[in-house]
Amino acid sequence: MVKTRLYLMTLAVVALTILLVNGAAANSQQKEGEMQPGTMSHPQHGMMAMSEMRQEPHHLLAMAYRDNLMTFAKALRAHVTHTKTVNPEFARAAVAEMKRSFDQMQKHHEDHMKTMDDKMKAQMSEMMKQMDAHHSAIQEHLAALDKEVETSAPDAKRISGHIAEILKQCDGMPGMHGGMMGHQMAGPHDHPMK
Repeated sequence: MVKTRLYLMTLAVVALTILLVNGAAANSQQKEGEMQPGTMSHPQHGMMAMSEMRQEPHHLLAMAYRDNLMTFAKALRAHVTHTKTVNPEFARAAVAEMKRSFDQMQKHHEDHMKTMDDKMKAQMSEMMKQMDAHHSAIQEHLAALDKEVETSAPDAKRISGHIAEILKQCDGMPGMHGGMMGHQMAGPHDHPMK
């Protein structure tokens, strides 16, 4: 029981630390990208609309939940990588939080889509198809991961494989590296861990 609490506290501290660091980095990037008054030309109006969309509350929440999903995935990956065994309670707690974060991410993504007008939806249709494909893949691997950690002896290799796919799908979401989503959690420092 004490070990489980310690694991959960460690997960919470890791998640909070990463979210705080990423929030500071996002604010810094936003300030660097701000234009001087009077410098925006008319063709950049579309970019302005995209910038406003990135600040829409449901979008911001969806990205925060995505970050949370990745944080817990990385915590579980670190656990199975370093120990070569799986603490079932730890794994189940991490996967439960990943599932909750994924559900919330999807909910806020859908609510964000409702804020767009038809013209914007038409412009984003290809991106939305890609996003739906990533969501489906994440959902599939999350379900398999959940099934794996519920076994009496979860397999570290299979868990690592599902986590690698989940992180790959999160990283591959359209616009995650500066486009529509404009919010980047996974930086160059994360890639060697993959």
